[in-house]
Amino acid sequence: MYMQSQPSRIDVWMMFDRIAPRYDLLNRILSLGLDDGWRRKVAEYLPQQKKLNVLDLATGTGDLLLALFSNENKISSAVGLDMSAEMLAIAQKKIFKRNLRDSISFVRADAAQIPFPESSFDAVTIAFGIRNVPDIDITLRQMYRVLKPSGRVVILEFSLPENIVMKTLFLLYLRIFVPAVGAVISGDYKAYRYLNKTVETFLGREELCQAMRNAGFINVNVVPMTFGVACIYYGDKLA
Repeated sequence: MYMQSQPSRIDVWMMFDRIAPRYDLLNRILSLGLDDGWRRKVAEYLPQQKKLNVLDLATGTGDLLLALFSNENKISSAVGLDMSAEMLAIAQKKIFKRNLRDSISFVRADAAQIPFPESSFDAVTIAFGIRNVPDIDITLRQMYRVLKPSGRVVILEFSLPENIVMKTLFLLYLRIFVPAVGAVISGDYKAYRYLNKTVETFLGREELCQAMRNAGFINVNVVPMTFGVACIYYGDKLA
């Protein structure tokens, strides 16, 4: 079982509450504007049928859901789940602005204790959040539980490049640039130092794929993007 050692659940929620006002701006800056394209790419790995009902875990300010809804009306309804009230408040404003309040709803809840019955969703997604949950195995099993048969989980997460040169450059970027810029813009050096540490210490690609298989998923695959600094992982529930 893979468990994050620190910080505790409540510490993580409080951290995201603190940085919520500048979170989207920093995402654009620190990803060099690539994060929106990565989120849009997730839509390509959703199940092929139309009128999907999607659950987005660690939804934050709702950017992944907005990206998914821009993909040819593939989704009919969605729920965004997060423990940070401040992040959800921002997400709600975005949904109202895009006139999606009849299609998207939000719930403040723990990804390790998803408050929905078995077989409720066609797809479960999570972007840049799986590395922040205290117990990845429990969270993956919860994802599997709430998926309908033949449903799919799609995970977008940072990754360390396999190329040694790119890996070295990325680590320097994470350790120096990310905390410094995060501190200047958000006023919270500790938060962005934590975020970069979670990228460095998170499961490797095959380790996460194996954790997904252990949770019951089949047809598990990983798709590296942008020299491997981010990856899309996906797997299916048995029919």
